[in-house]
Amino acid sequence: MSKEARREKQTRRLGTRAPRCKLCGESNLVALSGTAPSILCYECQTRDSGKPLIEKHHAAGRHNDPFTIPIPANDHRVLSDRQQDWPAKTLRNPNGSPLLKASATLRGWLDVLRELIEHILGWIPEFLEALDSFLNEKLGNHWCEQIPQGRAK
Repeated sequence: MSKEARREKQTRRLGTRAPRCKLCGESNLVALSGTAPSILCYECQTRDSGKPLIEKHHAAGRHNDPFTIPIPANDHRVLSDRQQDWPAKTLRNPNGSPLLKASATLRGWLDVLRELIEHILGWIPEFLEALDSFLNEKLGNHWCEQIPQGRAK
């Protein structure tokens, strides 16, 4: 199933186009369950059941390498979902090809890096855009000229 088809199915299952965990605000579709307005993320459900919030992720896929990395439960769901977009032959590696193992290893670590970048830096562009709008509203369209040495070059 394609990524778009999976997302549409998840959105219908949750019953809203803007789903969020009612406890923590998580919004990634693959980490959410329930039906609006009673949507919970996997980590909040896991916390309530007493299970660990950190899971072991096979970055290269379990058929390619037994090596795992500790990942928060919601992120583990996201990374496992991303693996569904890999070529099936690479993920399953039925003949144990070292080339497919290498490909899966690279794909897995790229996915992990994307997730880290999104978590660490992903909020910054929207924050800066909102701050710019706020400053334009409060100080005028040329607010940056009021800051010594503050002009973008």
